[in-house]
Amino acid sequence: MIVSMTGFGKAARTFKRIKINVEMRSVNSKYLEISSRIPIAFSDKENEIKEIIGKGITRGKINVAVTTDRNGENSLSLRIQPEIIKDYYKLLTQIKKTAKLKEDIKIEHLLKFSEIFKPDENDELKDHWNEVKATITHALDDLYKMKVREGKQLEKDMLKRINLIENKLNKIVKTSDINIKNAKVRFTEKVNNLLNKNSEIDKNRLEFEIVMLADRMDITEEVIRTKSHLKYFRNNLKESELSGRRLNFLVQEINREINTIASKSNNSDISQNVVEMKEELEKIKEQLQNVE
Repeated sequence: MIVSMTGFGKAARTFKRIKINVEMRSVNSKYLEISSRIPIAFSDKENEIKEIIGKGITRGKINVAVTTDRNGENSLSLRIQPEIIKDYYKLLTQIKKTAKLKEDIKIEHLLKFSEIFKPDENDELKDHWNEVKATITHALDDLYKMKVREGKQLEKDMLKRINLIENKLNKIVKTSDINIKNAKVRFTEKVNNLLNKNSEIDKNRLEFEIVMLADRMDITEEVIRTKSHLKYFRNNLKESELSGRRLNFLVQEINREINTIASKSNNSDISQNVVEMKEELEKIKEQLQNVE
């Protein structure tokens, strides 16, 4: 089964006055890379988040964003940090003395420092990690569903191109058979002209050369291997196991056989079909860059 590396998933869950929102985005990457933006309360849970995602995804660059919203009238939940307030007051006092200022230190001066406040939700969030983890799992499921939908489109496109390649290959086989027959005729005609001039030419040697000529032009083995690779490619598209790397290998092998066919066949029609096959292979290779 083809699974795309690109996708988007989200999930939300509300408990008490807090709404947890999770969004996941996935793009292409050779390896699995996970980055997260999470509330401070869960800073020690980053590795656990990576483990959750790693169980469902094998490749791709994943960005996870966990945010919180407070519901209700009293949405602002802050508390002061006395020690920090004292430190800033001492600092302002020192500045006042150093600058020899007479102005009193007022509360509006202290309010300039946002560090004196601490969000009150962190401690509350810590007690609800299981709910947050469940929300992350639901977002991952949503992401995977989109990756599967994208994968079906990739599969459909690649199957179409594989069929086009096989059709071109069948045309090459027919052209190659005619090409070999024509080559034999041309070679025989040339030899007959020589025989008329020199009756001492060894006929056994002549037959051997004709056989060798046909063998050098014969693409039967390459065609059989190419068709085998094409069949294996189709089968892998349907397997439940993720198969991006294996499909890339098969594309390389198909390309290798096509190159050999081109080198053996001195024919413009075959060369044109080979070019078109390689174009389809390149498009498949581009699609495989997005397969997990």
